[in-house]
Amino acid sequence: MKKIVMLTCLKANTVCTGAGCLKAFNEKTKTFSRYGGEELELEAFFRCNGCGVWDEGMEEKLERLISIKPDAVHLGVCTKLKDGTRCPTIERIAKRLEEEGAHIVDGTH
Repeated sequence: MKKIVMLTCLKANTVCTGAGCLKAFNEKTKTFSRYGGEELELEAFFRCNGCGVWDEGMEEKLERLISIKPDAVHLGVCTKLKDGTRCPTIERIAKRLEEEGAHIVDGTH
């Protein structure tokens, strides 16, 4: 069974319910279609702590996620800036999780 984590932007919290991400996961559509018939388990759905925020709380979140040993971390569409580049905070989180062995996937739905 593949362990999946989803990461979204804190700012998206004002308009996002997570429904699009969860629907794509549950139905194995969009970026989750890559898993075909494999069994998936959503281990975490988390948000960053805000633009440029790297505090003890973020370290604690990352340590919990690392202990889960996710196979993949899907970065929500909300984690990109208007110019198409990735938010630096999200990029830092993704790099840290990738260094710990997680495959980083661009997108959820």
